[in-house]
Amino acid sequence: MGYTRRFTAVILSLLAMGGGIGAASLASERVAAAPHAECTFNPGGSQSALEFARRLSATAEVLAPSVPGRRRSVVPPRQIVSKNFIDDEIFGRMAKDGIAWTVAASDEEFLRRVTLDLTGQIPDVTTLRSFLADASPDKRDRAVDRLLASEEFVDRWTLWFGDLVQLVKVTPNTRIDIKGRNAYYTFIRDSIRTGKPYDQMVREVLAGNGSHFTVGPVSYWVRLVEFNFPIQDTYDNLGAFSAQQFLGLPLNCLSCHDGFHHLEQVNLGLATRKRTEFWQNAAFFAQVTVTNQSDPAGTFQYEYVLADNTTGAYRLNTVSGNKTPRRPVEGQPPIAEPAFFLSGETPRAGETRRQAYGRILTAHPQFARATVNRLWKELFGMAIVEPPESFDLSRQDRTTLPTGATLQPANPELLKKLADHFAANGYSLRETLKTMVSSNAYQLAAEYTPGGWKESWTAYFPRHYPRRLLSESVLDAVSRATGVPVSFTVAGLGTLDRAMALPDPIEPVNSPYKAILVAFGRGDRDAVVRSRDASIVQALLMLNDPAITSRVKAANNSTVERLLRSTTDPAVIADELYLATLSRHPTNAERQAAIGLLKSGDLTAKTEDLQFALLNRLEFLFN
Repeated sequence: MGYTRRFTAVILSLLAMGGGIGAASLASERVAAAPHAECTFNPGGSQSALEFARRLSATAEVLAPSVPGRRRSVVPPRQIVSKNFIDDEIFGRMAKDGIAWTVAASDEEFLRRVTLDLTGQIPDVTTLRSFLADASPDKRDRAVDRLLASEEFVDRWTLWFGDLVQLVKVTPNTRIDIKGRNAYYTFIRDSIRTGKPYDQMVREVLAGNGSHFTVGPVSYWVRLVEFNFPIQDTYDNLGAFSAQQFLGLPLNCLSCHDGFHHLEQVNLGLATRKRTEFWQNAAFFAQVTVTNQSDPAGTFQYEYVLADNTTGAYRLNTVSGNKTPRRPVEGQPPIAEPAFFLSGETPRAGETRRQAYGRILTAHPQFARATVNRLWKELFGMAIVEPPESFDLSRQDRTTLPTGATLQPANPELLKKLADHFAANGYSLRETLKTMVSSNAYQLAAEYTPGGWKESWTAYFPRHYPRRLLSESVLDAVSRATGVPVSFTVAGLGTLDRAMALPDPIEPVNSPYKAILVAFGRGDRDAVVRSRDASIVQALLMLNDPAITSRVKAANNSTVERLLRSTTDPAVIADELYLATLSRHPTNAERQAAIGLLKSGDLTAKTEDLQFALLNRLEFLFN
């Protein structure tokens, strides 16, 4: 405790200007998803989106003083060169509405941001120094290409898709187990690494057959099965979940009742839809045979084997389970035949129902819109349609907007162009992400320099919105900054050296790092959703957890130890620790304060103190 108290004193005396994570906890953004079964929640309503924008704006204002650009007063340019159609839409809309945008991010700010966004890691000092020394005009584009080709990019977007499909080892209803989990994880990872088109990836997930021990996509079905309820509940789960994750449509309410008199205040597009239409959409999953057996290797794991059949049907004959009774409408057959919810399209001759569903779903324009909307949120902090799983299809187009209704997308023209670009480029995640991060809109500074900030401007994106790092990124950033690696042993996958590469939230089992990952909001991909909220618990862990305090010691070939072996010059030490930890040079005032600290006592102890203080700055934990 004495060691921690010494560090705490340093934070209070040296870094009051930067603050700790607790200072931003009330302003931090909330990204928790709405409970799936609650129709009373308003996920697509304007109030929800406005509340999210308000919190995002407040977080940006709290963090602005800790961003490097704050130390200078810069007037942004009135004209900006467009890199692509994103800039045409973002800056064109602001110019039309008389809203000024901020200046471009510095090279330091940009490289840290894009490295974290694309790979989940902070840049290493060697890469940072090389980038800052490079005077060529295309260096940012080349940095983006390098990141997109990296193994760390594969980690980051495997994690993203794993969150999307809720890849886990154990669920409340069934066990995917280690073999199934690893097969699914490997499928996702290989798909991201090889640049598999995203629409193909989704089709394979929706229609996977075989053993879930060897065919990863089969676990998508296993994840959502309801073994103790009518099989129709499983069909409903698959229909509702696929619509929510891949189309951005919250259909679950319709699994129990019609939209009329239930959804008028929630989603205008669903208020007129029928439960029978939901059943027809779920019927695409009704022709599946599943067998399960104990693993012959005797590992107490259960193997599930899926196959298509031609005899299954969505029967309207249940009175038990998680749903209200399923009964046919008078005069209608007691079986729901498959028809796609958005178009009424049915299977073609020669294709299975799930193959048909994957084909129809990924070809529909809403698939591309929902996907680019999710990707935009990952990079810009706020989706164009917020929340991204709650599109209201009656509020997307100004020309068809119902009387008295408000338009849902913050920028409908941009959303359409992004979706068209995604489809035209073969549904490539890399190409879409590259287009986004290459834009000048993405490369704006976090500090708003034109003058006073107005919350109502948030949806125009006239500045970058800092967000707290993902939990895995926090741990990996501490590891890279201090030079002391993490190591995880995962059954069936061997040893991993990045938290970002962990296959699901149950890992690492029995690890000293688990507390940090949990506290920083990784969730469990089930009842507890991922969150970027800040908390006092996070601040206490950063101050006290041995995973942090031990890594700033001059031991284990740490950054501090290697630095002290090479120099005793306080100015050099200050510069190197700022670069390693915050990915930037210190300001003159910060450098002088650091030099004064380093000269005030034992150099080893003070160097440790300095890096510990930098790890506890807000800007270390936010991007």
